Amino acid sequence: MKKKIFKYKLVYYLAVITSLLLFIISAFLILDIFNDFSLFKTLFVGISLVINSFAFVNLAEKYDKAILFLNLSLFLSIMNLGYPLLLGFLNGYYVVGHFTFKFLIVLILSLLIVNMFKVNRYKDANEIENIGKRED
Repeated sequence: MKKKIFKYKLVYYLAVITSLLLFIISAFLILDIFNDFSLFKTLFVGISLVINSFAFVNLAEKYDKAILFLNLSLFLSIMNLGYPLLLGFLNGYYVVGHFTFKFLIVLILSLLIVNMFKVNRYKDANEIENIGKRED
């Protein structure tokens, strides 16, 4: 029995690669904690690492909550990248040419693509309701 969490395999591979990339980035952010310690940064990196690892494992095993954890992971990353860019834009800096702006656009596009092509309902999820019914 193969579960499908996305309509197309290409979207599944995009989600797995995005999740793995965000997990690696959050793992390397642990090294940044030692440069200047702050409680907020430590909490953010810890939560980000846990959510990104859950997202990657759930996507690899195709569990039901994989899309939820991927959405949380992408939302955290978008907020983390978007807040400094928004402040820079409001202060009058040219942020469109920055690498982080381009990476933010890629994350937003992957969030939209993942949510557009997800499978909304599983056929095997209602096994209890199908007891006693004849299926040929």
